[in-house]
Amino acid sequence: MSSAKVLPMPDQPGDVLSPSTANTFLFCAAKWFFRKVRKLPDPPSGALTLGSSVHDAITENLAQKVETREDLPWEGVRAIYNDCWDKRVRGGKEEGWGKTLPTEFREDENPEELRKQGEELTKLYLEQHCPKIEPAAVEIQVAGRIGGVMVRGYIDVMDASGRIIDLKTAAKAPSKISSDYRFQVATYVKLTPGASGQAHLDTLTKTKVPKCVSQDFAVSASDMASVEVLYPAVQGAIRAGNFLPSRSSNMCSRKYCAFWRACQEAYGGEVAE
Repeated sequence: MSSAKVLPMPDQPGDVLSPSTANTFLFCAAKWFFRKVRKLPDPPSGALTLGSSVHDAITENLAQKVETREDLPWEGVRAIYNDCWDKRVRGGKEEGWGKTLPTEFREDENPEELRKQGEELTKLYLEQHCPKIEPAAVEIQVAGRIGGVMVRGYIDVMDASGRIIDLKTAAKAPSKISSDYRFQVATYVKLTPGASGQAHLDTLTKTKVPKCVSQDFAVSASDMASVEVLYPAVQGAIRAGNFLPSRSSNMCSRKYCAFWRACQEAYGGEVAE
């Protein structure tokens, strides 16, 4: 029986994890290796740039709302959105972001249509949902040990009741709270004094008629147990140097993964179109 492929690693990889890096590893360990160790280019798609720009504009609005208790007017938020869009499309070094790669639009993505769609989603959320949010803190940096592993992350918004609020964009309406998001919020609850264990997720859908799907949930004892188990398991697997690709996933394709050439070179076989 042949052993799993072991790829070369720097000393003590995975010393510090985050919900996103742990979820990436659990989704596809090879993708984690190509991104975090070999540091291969992973330019954002147009869809990712849209989501990030909407998030940037709404976060900026809520950050000032902590002090003023009022939302910004639409024209101001619209200007923030378009500035963020332009900077993310262009790429480069920006204050607060570090260095970002230019957007690499896929063949089926029209940049101007995406920009306008993101603008429309931003306006929808600002006018229909931001008035309901009373933020106590925005972009909170948290860090601590979970299962003996140093973990850090950023909470988008927490309200006065200790409820964690997140905003995402998606191609279609979600049917349930995903396991990776439950893992993310359980991490934040574990690390954040004052977090209530309640979470609210708003998903803006890029459908023909844009809408926002709101979901509330409470972090369970099982969710809290999972972070205690999975962070040390992920760190152990990283340090062992075994990074198998997730070829059976429907997201494993040349369309969705910038690392498919490196993956074929390392593991053989073919990544789907």
